Amino acid sequence: MQHILERLTAKIRQADGDQQSSDQFRLEEPLEHDLFGEILPRLPGEELYRSTGHPDAIVPDGGALTEKIAKRQKTQDHLLSRNMHDTHHMAQIRVNDILTILDDFGDSIKVLSLDCFDTLLWRKTATPTDVFAVLADNPVARRLGIAPHQRVSAAARAYRAKPLENGSREVDLGDIYRFFTSLSGEERELLAEAEIRTEMDVCFAFSPCVELIRLAHARGIKIVIVSDMYLREGELRRLLARHLPADVMQSISKIYCSVDHGTSKSHALFQIVIKECGVRASQILHIGDNDVADAQAPRKLGVRALHFLPFDHEIADFLRLQHAASSLIVFDQAAPESVVLPCYSPFRPIFAVANLRPYAPETVIGYMSFGPVLYAYARFLMDEVETLQQQGKRVKVFFLLRDAYLLSAACEAYARKPVGKLVRLRKFHAIAASFKTRADVDYYLSGIEPIYDNLHTTAKQLLLPPEVAELLIRIAHQSDDPQTAFHQLLHDDDVLELIFKNSLALRARLMRYMSKELELEEGDTVILADIGYYGRTQECLIRTFKEELKIDILGRYLVASDEPYRPANGKALITSSCWNYSSLEECCILKEGMVVDYDLDGEPVLDEIKLSERQYEKVANVQAECLRFINDARSFFTKSGVTHEYSILQRAAHAALFRHSYMPIEAELEYLKGFQNDKFMGPDRTKTLYDLDSAWKNVRCLPSPYRLGAFETRSLGLDFAFSGLVQKRFQLDLRPEDMNVRFSPLKVSIGSIRESKVFFLRAHHLHDGYFSIMLPYASGTSVQIFLGEHYEWLQIADIQLLNNARMVCSNVSSSLDLEEINQEGEIYRCLSKASVATIRPVDLQQFKTPHYYQVIFRPLVLRASDPPRRPGASQ
Repeated sequence: MQHILERLTAKIRQADGDQQSSDQFRLEEPLEHDLFGEILPRLPGEELYRSTGHPDAIVPDGGALTEKIAKRQKTQDHLLSRNMHDTHHMAQIRVNDILTILDDFGDSIKVLSLDCFDTLLWRKTATPTDVFAVLADNPVARRLGIAPHQRVSAAARAYRAKPLENGSREVDLGDIYRFFTSLSGEERELLAEAEIRTEMDVCFAFSPCVELIRLAHARGIKIVIVSDMYLREGELRRLLARHLPADVMQSISKIYCSVDHGTSKSHALFQIVIKECGVRASQILHIGDNDVADAQAPRKLGVRALHFLPFDHEIADFLRLQHAASSLIVFDQAAPESVVLPCYSPFRPIFAVANLRPYAPETVIGYMSFGPVLYAYARFLMDEVETLQQQGKRVKVFFLLRDAYLLSAACEAYARKPVGKLVRLRKFHAIAASFKTRADVDYYLSGIEPIYDNLHTTAKQLLLPPEVAELLIRIAHQSDDPQTAFHQLLHDDDVLELIFKNSLALRARLMRYMSKELELEEGDTVILADIGYYGRTQECLIRTFKEELKIDILGRYLVASDEPYRPANGKALITSSCWNYSSLEECCILKEGMVVDYDLDGEPVLDEIKLSERQYEKVANVQAECLRFINDARSFFTKSGVTHEYSILQRAAHAALFRHSYMPIEAELEYLKGFQNDKFMGPDRTKTLYDLDSAWKNVRCLPSPYRLGAFETRSLGLDFAFSGLVQKRFQLDLRPEDMNVRFSPLKVSIGSIRESKVFFLRAHHLHDGYFSIMLPYASGTSVQIFLGEHYEWLQIADIQLLNNARMVCSNVSSSLDLEEINQEGEIYRCLSKASVATIRPVDLQQFKTPHYYQVIFRPLVLRASDPPRRPGASQ
């Protein structure tokens, strides 16, 4: 290992030297920053004073704060036709311009290049992803149980996996559907074909662009189609041929698909187009709807590129909200069969005859909520065991400690006999023992969503020694993209060799434990019983040990994700698209520390117990009530001769768990207050399941409850809880300005010693009278906030420096300089209309990505001279 440490240390020294000689960071791209989504290119020339307080909206030239941007934009303008006015807005094209656009270029155009989707071909659906909702109704998809979000999730996984495999970011349908790991190869091919046919059904040709092709062909101009798409040329040609008139289809000389060439329009695809067309770049006119891919990228190569804008801002916003409303009408329909299901209450007689006094919180949680859930799970598991045994299988059930302890006890109470065995198998070790090849490492990395990618956690999961991990992470953080750089460093031969070596050693220790403790025999059918969700333990054990031990490994979970990459032979009582059941998980555990390793003899090595004795006492009370319910229900149903269909029990269990998670009563919130989860507990041991007190602070920073947990939103009211649930369930495209039309005016000045600009902005209402506004941070630039213009008294709760991912870098409230303002804690009194608060330049470090100030304040007394504001009035 020493040579790895020496090599990485040398690499750090070299990178440190390069960094010292590099120029100071500048914002190179005018960006529109969607703080609740992706970073989107700001469309040059957009009317920005419809601003809602987003950082780029305060800069009329698209957020450009440096001369470098202005110079770059002038260079691009020169790429326009000489016959066109040299103004930025002419770099865009509207529908009414399409049929006359060739006249503006005279005879200088030899090739007309068109984007495909949303330019030449449009869809009948509101958004591209709505195609997957149509696909879900296809007979093939219905038979396989495919949901729209599964298709989206599989594509996201494919786009993360592809760069790890070959460095390309282009995927095709085969790459996407291979992550439907529960399906066979033939079923995936059927789904891919069904998607192409679905696209054929929902697409139509946009007639102005059809006529443009005819006009260009009549002038002797060559026509090509250039598309960033996961469809290959043959598939896209089928789609175009279905909708384009024969003469128009024959006029198209070539179709360029990014996936066929392994590069996108934003990278090198246009270089290929220019070369193969055999003309100068300035003789090609390209039109498409994406500002970056269809306009900025080709212009840099000299192509005359026009950004197609099909709608004005007002219409686009209306259509976006209309789409959100379309997702919500399901709540307003008259009992649609596919959504509103019969409501069952099979356990009502149990509650009637049981002695539920005193009406204690552990009774509500254990007897009335988790009891029905665990009763249904026990029925589910025992039915599964019986079915397998009837098929001649030799079944062995293993309950995975610690979380499945209560599941085991529930099944024993239900069956009136021991069921299976308690075993110490943990997801961390199942994953860590599975690394045999680079493909295994890449598969693990592709499963990490970027927002949750903690490099230290990833290194620990890969069993890298701390000293190696620290060096790799230091090198990665010298890159503009630390995550990608870190993943690339993991591909170094000596690093992979170290991962494989440590994984092999763990695999041997784990095998000794399994052989000794599980008493497995060739041909056994093993059921892993667990609370579940993703089923990664099962998946990794299958890939690592199934062939070696010659056994079948099944998973039977209480709750499981419906992601496409779930194990093919896993089932669950409840399938859910999101995990909100942490309190159930904590109430199911056995009182012992986590497994941290296995010794050379295969004996589990346990960590110390980190949870408090008081928490375990409360858990024991809940567990006792759960088992009391199962015994009562079993006795009652047996005595009365009542039996229930499994589907009824399943729905009742889901409803009980949902009610507890999203609509807990005050007694439940109070009982579970302070519960901790030691799986994610830091050194300070402060990781709690939920924090009701912090929820009030969080809603002063967020425009909606989307990012708060279910229990936190419940403490704020059911309106918050349901709003968060609806946004998650339908993944609505709702922005901060959509959540509340209330705003508060703010006058600010941003600049340096040399120049500054004044802007009139709107801060958005969050909750409880608090407002938030985002302001750009740039090294050496100060921000003046003219508080006295509008307020006599106000409360400033926080001023924080955030990065692109909305993560807090530091609190800069102490960096305020006050003029004509008296301060007492968070309360500020503006003595005159000229009262100003200045955020001093904070040179923490040279950031490589844009950063922003978030100012959170609450107006207390408005300045009397301010006229009353009517909703929607401009400032």
